[in-house]
Amino acid sequence: MRYFLGNLLKGLSLGLFLATGLSAWVLLLRAQAGTAPFDRLNTSFTAVVVGYYLGGAVGGLLIGLAWRIGRSLVGYALLGVLGVFPFYLFAPGGRHNGPLFGPENLASVLLGAFFVGAAVGVWVWSDDHPHGPHWFDMLRFPTFKTTVGVWSAAVFVALLAIILVPRWSFYWPFQLVVFAAGALFIVPLATAVLVTMQFYRRRLER
Repeated sequence: MRYFLGNLLKGLSLGLFLATGLSAWVLLLRAQAGTAPFDRLNTSFTAVVVGYYLGGAVGGLLIGLAWRIGRSLVGYALLGVLGVFPFYLFAPGGRHNGPLFGPENLASVLLGAFFVGAAVGVWVWSDDHPHGPHWFDMLRFPTFKTTVGVWSAAVFVALLAIILVPRWSFYWPFQLVVFAAGALFIVPLATAVLVTMQFYRRRLER
């Protein structure tokens, strides 16, 4: 029980710390730009801060509840998704007059949480683990051969996405189209760019 409560406290502290950082940024925005940015989103400074702290508290508790899954790269990515999901859910201005738990809003929230949360989780895991699975170390310490291979795979998948997604997605929900485009086009090419940057960075350090 003590271990479980300790994980909850760590998760909650992390969520509230992130909410405080986001609130400080919003406070700076409010001081420099006034209420115009909030008016455009039909919200207020107070509502945004409350949403951040509510999202931070819920997200932190979810991370605390699922803390034990954070033993691998995939586990960290899932923790990132769980932590980011409430921020998107409770962020004012993110909904277009739809219900909080409506299908369209939940789909949009899951979409954002998947891409942003998973990326944050992978980044944190990489920072905490100097060496990881062999396949991930190949991307983190790429050779010229690995860089060429990643680009070949990324371009191949991206071309398939360009050809197949428009043909298959005519009746898909908008969020599913965005997810497919992101997962099959943006993510592979972004990975190839990051691997290339890491390759040249390692060459310059030699």
